[in-house]
Amino acid sequence: MRQWLSSVIACVLVTVGCERLTQAVVATALLTGVVGSRATTASPSGDLARDGVPSEWVALEGERDWELDAIARRLLEGEPQAERFRCVVVLPMRDPNAFASEQGDIAVTEGLLERLQGRDEIAFVLAHELAHLLKGHPRNLERNPTRLERIRTEIERGLGGSIVGTGLQLLVNAVASYYSREREREADSEAVRLMAKAGFDPQAAERALRRLGEEQGLLSWFRSHPFLSERIDIVREARRRFRPAALPPVLAPPANLPPEVFVDWRVDNSVGGERPVPPNNRALWQRMMAETQKWFWSALMDTTQQGKTPFRPAKRWQRHRAQTLVLHLRLLDWTLEPIKSMDGWLQWQIQVQCRLTDADGRPWATGQLRFGTAFAENEPLAETLLRSAPILARRLARFVTECYRQG
Repeated sequence: MRQWLSSVIACVLVTVGCERLTQAVVATALLTGVVGSRATTASPSGDLARDGVPSEWVALEGERDWELDAIARRLLEGEPQAERFRCVVVLPMRDPNAFASEQGDIAVTEGLLERLQGRDEIAFVLAHELAHLLKGHPRNLERNPTRLERIRTEIERGLGGSIVGTGLQLLVNAVASYYSREREREADSEAVRLMAKAGFDPQAAERALRRLGEEQGLLSWFRSHPFLSERIDIVREARRRFRPAALPPVLAPPANLPPEVFVDWRVDNSVGGERPVPPNNRALWQRMMAETQKWFWSALMDTTQQGKTPFRPAKRWQRHRAQTLVLHLRLLDWTLEPIKSMDGWLQWQIQVQCRLTDADGRPWATGQLRFGTAFAENEPLAETLLRSAPILARRLARFVTECYRQG
């Protein structure tokens, strides 16, 4: 009861000001390319469910992305077996992996996308999987029961244990199956050909391989692939054979998509203010900021969907195509005091300076936020603060959206 009450009493006070510092206009970068829409992209086959996601991927919380579909379709232009492709699905897993399904979908994890830099490196991974699809490469199924159980365990861990039943089995079967190394070599070479034909930078193939080559986990994209040095030799040889035959592709977002904004974080952990965080709680403050950051993107998405904020939050792997704003946070005040009118209760409260800048550090907005919670004195302080992190994330998300709207 007291834990519930402390959550209810969690008091988020006022954001002081969202003062516009300059009249500078932050221009939204013009994104170039083939129009594709997460909500309206048609599928040549199969059952499409929420937001155009094929029904078999809905239970796995798969998502569509306009840019990934646009890259794939550009790579497939003029290919005789292009009709085998259906769509690209992004899976919310930290492990870096990508694979082609029997239904013609290319599944790629957020963990893999976050390890890549830019559109051309993404194009190589998609081109590699599309090459398997176009060539009709047969897959081998892992039959070792011990390895199958380890794969299942790793997938459950990566998804937080939230997926069970047929959705989980679909993913286990996809990850546990693999191509022969000869097919993988062929797919690397074919990927460079597709990239060169479509106007993507073939040199990005080697960069992507080097970034992903350090990943050797059970669910890694490199699990069944040839050695890194061999793959680099393959793509280098393919680059000599296939020269770019087109200008860089023009990939444009859907006309009805609001500007995409990536909000990065900077936390100033220096000790300051009249009542700074006590030395024994500084590590706790850093843990709370890390936990708050985990909740921030979903809070920002919820905030923008509830209102009419004229931007769409971009995830970290989408930042190469989005406008970047940086949220700078500095702790000014930290208090922990008994509540005089409530015997056995404590009130924790902080005051945080919030500054919003563009990627080059030019001021966008500034303000101060007071945040606090009340809790029973026998409750652990660390658990109480970490439990309030989602609420603080929502307050910070509101600060960003209000300042963006005023700007």
